[in-house]
Amino acid sequence: MKILIKDLSEGINEFREEIPVGDIELPESDFYKHPIVLNLYIDRLDNIYRMKVNINTLAKYSCDRCLEEFDSEFSASAEQMYQLGSGKLDDDEEVEILPADTREINIDKVIQDVFMMSKPIQLLCSESCKGLCAICGINLNEKQCKCNTDHIDPRLEKLKSLLN
Repeated sequence: MKILIKDLSEGINEFREEIPVGDIELPESDFYKHPIVLNLYIDRLDNIYRMKVNINTLAKYSCDRCLEEFDSEFSASAEQMYQLGSGKLDDDEEVEILPADTREINIDKVIQDVFMMSKPIQLLCSESCKGLCAICGINLNEKQCKCNTDHIDPRLEKLKSLLN
């Protein structure tokens, strides 16, 4: 997605875009089947542009415990600073320096980074998810199995006496 910046007025400029999921290459794109809503705030001061992007969509994940699919709201944000040509922010590692004649900024990389960094580490359909039985594989959220889960690895049998 490209943002035309040359004609932006000084101060805060707001944009709202709804992007079809196929229009941008996302990491692990199988999770994101719904349109992505972007709220962009670009604060311009001379040749410095501070951009904040808020991203919202509906994700379809697979639970790490029970393997069932579930929908979850995905909401994340990021900020990026840009400077056209040289100036007072040349030494700042957080600022992306662009050629002085730049007319537009491609923010696809910023959006991809937000998705990559904001995806939950553990995907759970609920905090109380019981998962699958390790013996028979039945989903313990739906029904209880009759498997003997008291089986102890023979190498650890002597540790059981410590619990009594």
